[in-house]
Amino acid sequence: MTVIAIEGRAGSGAVDVGRAVAREMGLDFVDRLLLAEIARRVGATVEAVHDSTLRTPGRGERFVNLVQRMLERSSVAGAGGDPYFGPGVDTLIARPYAEMSVSPATSAQEVDEQHFISTTAEVIRDVAEAGNAVIVSRGCAAILRDKPDVLRVGLVAQRSDRARRVLSQFQLDDMEAAEQYVDRSDTAQARYFERAFGTSPLDPFLYHVMWNLSQVSDEWAAARIMDASRALSERTLR
Repeated sequence: MTVIAIEGRAGSGAVDVGRAVAREMGLDFVDRLLLAEIARRVGATVEAVHDSTLRTPGRGERFVNLVQRMLERSSVAGAGGDPYFGPGVDTLIARPYAEMSVSPATSAQEVDEQHFISTTAEVIRDVAEAGNAVIVSRGCAAILRDKPDVLRVGLVAQRSDRARRVLSQFQLDDMEAAEQYVDRSDTAQARYFERAFGTSPLDPFLYHVMWNLSQVSDEWAAARIMDASRALSERTLR
């Protein structure tokens, strides 16, 4: 099985590089949007999960079975309840870092945040256990740092380059708005890592490799990630 965990700063190109790697290696691509889709599936009943009309997008048919296992592990599976996720957690998972709250305002929000952190980590671990996936963002490299067979990659870039990519991606009004988006995302991502893992998204010890996409192309980084993944697989098979 092949699992690659990629964490990037906003606008660094992590999603583009991750998609390219998944496409070339024939792996499932799992980002925050697919994690949100999994969250919605987990919130369904066992009977609904069995419904043939419910299918995870793309090559992710295996994730239907993944959700089934989650439901079976839950103490309320089959009761029509919500075994892992409270209301709206799928929406939280789908949010970019830049749209996350800087800090919870109430104790109830604090509890919700801790629940969000723990359930997100559990979903990512289960996705990794299912195997053959490229997982991007949400602290996946930190969550999976104790799994020696998972390649962990950090991607960074200069603030100006990231802002230009964000400007194009989100069709923002101007460069200043893109830079503000990047700054908000960096603050939220740093706080998320501190709260969830007691570290920084720029901690080099989280990763096997880190690349600066202001210095190398997306294509070069994708090719090197594939090389590194194959080398890691060969080493772990010895």
